Amino acid sequence: MGIPALIAMLVMIVLIGVGIGIGLFACVIAAGLAMLGVVSSSVALGFYTKRPATAVRALLLQCGVLAGIPAGAITAWVGRAFLEKVDESWMIAVYGGIGGAVAGAVLALMLDFIFRRTHAWVEQRVKGKAVVG
Repeated sequence: MGIPALIAMLVMIVLIGVGIGIGLFACVIAAGLAMLGVVSSSVALGFYTKRPATAVRALLLQCGVLAGIPAGAITAWVGRAFLEKVDESWMIAVYGGIGGAVAGAVLALMLDFIFRRTHAWVEQRVKGKAVVG
């Protein structure tokens, strides 16, 4: 077995390991969302309203808020030098969490808006080609 074959085998092993790591990370995130009830509440809302778009919107909003809280808290924690008026360090995390939740909700609403507009545009293009063809 030559050197190029060994290098190719090592690269393949590394890529397989990275793929397994990403898959495990995705499984942990999915399990956390299921444990928090994000997935089940979104599905239940979709069944209740009989509209899948409502379920997707609810999932995006809940994921945005849940991801925004720790992101905002960590960002505020890192940027606490700019918040000189706040003496208690735990209040910095609270303010950051609130700001992150709002930012996550806004991001989720923007993504939902983009997805709905894109879906309408693609649907219109497909219908237009079906009528012409």
